[in-house]
Amino acid sequence: MENLEKRLDRLESRLERIEQHLNLAPSAPAEETFAFHTIPPAQESNLPPRQNTATHPLPEAKHDASRSPGGAITRLLGWGGALALVMAAAYLIKLAYDSGWLMLSAPMRVGIAFVCGWALIATGLHLRHKDRHYASLLPAAGVVILFLAIYGAHLHYRLIGSATAASGIILTCGASLWLCRTFASDLYGLFAIAGSYSAPFLLDIPSQPVGRLTLYYSAWSIGFCLYSLLAGRRRYYLLAFYLAVVGFDLLWRQTARQQWQVALIYQFLQLSVFLACTVLFSLRHKRPLDQRAATLHLPILLIFYLLHYSLLHRHLPNLAPWVALAVATAIGFSGQLADRLSKHTSAGGRLILTCFAGLALVHIGYLELTPPLLRPWLALLTLPALLAWTATRHRQLNTDWPLLAAIGMLWLVNFSQVLGKELPTRISGQPILTLLHAVELYAGYALLRNRATVHRLLQGSLIYLGHLAAMAAAWQLLHSSLGVSFAWGLLALTCLGLCLKLHDRVLGHSSLLLFGFSALKVLLHDLAGAAPLVRIGCLLVVGVTFYAGGWLYRYIEKMPPRRP
Repeated sequence: MENLEKRLDRLESRLERIEQHLNLAPSAPAEETFAFHTIPPAQESNLPPRQNTATHPLPEAKHDASRSPGGAITRLLGWGGALALVMAAAYLIKLAYDSGWLMLSAPMRVGIAFVCGWALIATGLHLRHKDRHYASLLPAAGVVILFLAIYGAHLHYRLIGSATAASGIILTCGASLWLCRTFASDLYGLFAIAGSYSAPFLLDIPSQPVGRLTLYYSAWSIGFCLYSLLAGRRRYYLLAFYLAVVGFDLLWRQTARQQWQVALIYQFLQLSVFLACTVLFSLRHKRPLDQRAATLHLPILLIFYLLHYSLLHRHLPNLAPWVALAVATAIGFSGQLADRLSKHTSAGGRLILTCFAGLALVHIGYLELTPPLLRPWLALLTLPALLAWTATRHRQLNTDWPLLAAIGMLWLVNFSQVLGKELPTRISGQPILTLLHAVELYAGYALLRNRATVHRLLQGSLIYLGHLAAMAAAWQLLHSSLGVSFAWGLLALTCLGLCLKLHDRVLGHSSLLLFGFSALKVLLHDLAGAAPLVRIGCLLVVGVTFYAGGWLYRYIEKMPPRRP
């Protein structure tokens, strides 16, 4: 008994040390005095509410009016006011002067905009003690106005140089980071990002050197990536990348399509910043990229790939496939790099890897780098690749499906072209190609028929598609209608014989497809236009094979079902 008590004491001391190390040890509760007093009912209602001194909850922020039942109206009014202030600043910087009703010099208008921006920030800081959530709208609008003022002073009025503009943007981004941590508001960060990247569109400057636009967009991307790393929210750098890629592409196509070199360098810079931020975020916050986060990353990565390749294909057609392959490889392995450095396996990183592996296989490997005459022969290798995936121990369908879908699509498109004889006439040996499809389908079924981990639908698809390929090969190789009927009937009887030997009911049932097509061929083709002797021969072949098949099929019905 003493040994048990000692062991319990040691265990309790260990748990206490662990809690102290992890800052999980609760603070010592205050001593409670249990005094029993008789309180008349008339006085009980006048007593203050009883406080629990044993627990010490975190201090709560003061009540936010924007989170009350009527908070939707409050937030709507706050948003409307902030947006109106931003639009007023945009008019003040440019449009009001162009309209002729506000005769102020350019430095005065820019200076007023700067003062208004900082005034909004100061007002929000003053009001944050009363309602932090609602007060954060004012600094958000102030930050956007500061960006507008810098943009107008540099690009429109040429009051400051590039170095001064870059310094102003860096300082404003730093203020954004500090305000984000001060207000702890996701809404503030998203509003600041959207307002910053929309500055060129709000000012509506028709023609400016695209190099200056890259300065602002690149500085914003770096600033908001740091913002995301400090705040611990992926949504910040993700939204910034969306706006940086799409927004710059729209501006570049409208203003300077001939300066494609600048756009290409900008795209490489944006991708490098985005991938670096994604990896650093996973390492800093010890949060691997999960599947949901990867799903949010994939659309903009695919949009970037499309815009990037279209630019390469137009101006560097010979290098476009190889550069695109390098870009797809960098994107695909960025998640794996984070997993290696953090020593964790993430489903999101694997999803992005398989998605861009499938994209590289179909677009670059098959469509761009493979000669058209070799594509049907190369497609023969895709089915063995799919079958090899089913044999791997670390397969994960929920993350590997993009690559599997790409491989399956390649095979299915070529398989349908082979069966329909829609391949270019320059490709030689098309009947042999059809026969090879049948052979690999039958081989795949033979390898997977006894594997319990493989779904029955996949097994059935292999054998039935193999029958279709075999029938098409016989039709293309044999130029006699009687020979085709004989080949189809012999194949059906062979399936029944192997079914009885291997006790495989799926194989036996699949022979009905062959019998059905044999009957349709006789009714729709042979009896309609074939010679009389050919009709007689085809009917004899079908009759004999049908009768023999029915005789063998009796034993299949008596065969016990195969155990899973």
